[in-house]
Amino acid sequence: MLNTKLLFEKGIVLNRKMLTQSQFSQIQFQAVLNHYGTFYSIMKAIHFVDNVTVQLTSDGVKIIAEEAKSVQATAYIMKNCFSEYKLILPRSTDDDDEDGPCTSFGLNLKVFTDCLSMFLGGDYDSSLKLLHKGEGAPLIVVLEQHGEDDLVTECSVKTMEPLEVLDFDFEDAHVFSRVNIKAPDFFALLSDLDRFCEEIEINLSPNNFRLITLGELHNESNFEITNSSDMLISFNCTATSTNRYKAAHFRLVMKTLALGSKIALRTNKDGLLGMQVLIETGDNAQMFVEYFIMPLCEGDETMAEEDTVI
Repeated sequence: MLNTKLLFEKGIVLNRKMLTQSQFSQIQFQAVLNHYGTFYSIMKAIHFVDNVTVQLTSDGVKIIAEEAKSVQATAYIMKNCFSEYKLILPRSTDDDDEDGPCTSFGLNLKVFTDCLSMFLGGDYDSSLKLLHKGEGAPLIVVLEQHGEDDLVTECSVKTMEPLEVLDFDFEDAHVFSRVNIKAPDFFALLSDLDRFCEEIEINLSPNNFRLITLGELHNESNFEITNSSDMLISFNCTATSTNRYKAAHFRLVMKTLALGSKIALRTNKDGLLGMQVLIETGDNAQMFVEYFIMPLCEGDETMAEEDTVI
């Protein structure tokens, strides 16, 4: 276990008493993230609900936001993004996911991002330290501004029971399309869509990728991307499918898309839409956010016909 006295002496934790309460006597998680501006931007981008679920795993940190069981965003901050990453996992836990053991807790994202914003801005270089002492303990946020004054501040963010979230999964046998698109180009395309539209229809075929906006007055606009378009990195579609989605959910994705370099889009036989946005950091590491969007299937036409890719 990590020694809290040593953390105090090194200046990692400023309030030693807070870490030596009998019920929280040992640190189970400690991570350091330098230049955390990108991380902060991702947290702001997925802040479409107040409370999120945080999962600490041996591979990194996952933050899951979900609204009304219809749209979910998961931010993946991989272990190699951190300059220091230490995690002591229990031997077994009910929160374990398919990727292995993890520690989970709920967190108010607004409070967390408010804490992160304290040392952002200006020409100073700031770092972020996260510490957690186990079940029921608060998340300790230590911000350090490296400059003439070397300012340090510490926040204690209350945690809660992890929220119940849907476990979306794509089985390879049921994936109809895999499209990799340059994120800046796709962001520009979505920005040109009618901002008053209520629904977006996606039509995928082996030849093209079409977006159709549907408004309250049944006004339609079409945007077509052929399989040879320069904005595509790769295009693989084995079936023709048409599904409709809430336009508001795409607007949520755009907040993350503005940060990304590439977006991977997938659909399955049920019309579930998965969009994974890759975000480059200044330390040659990568963070990404994966969105799952449920289709508007009630009363809408959804078709899937097997085609041959040429």
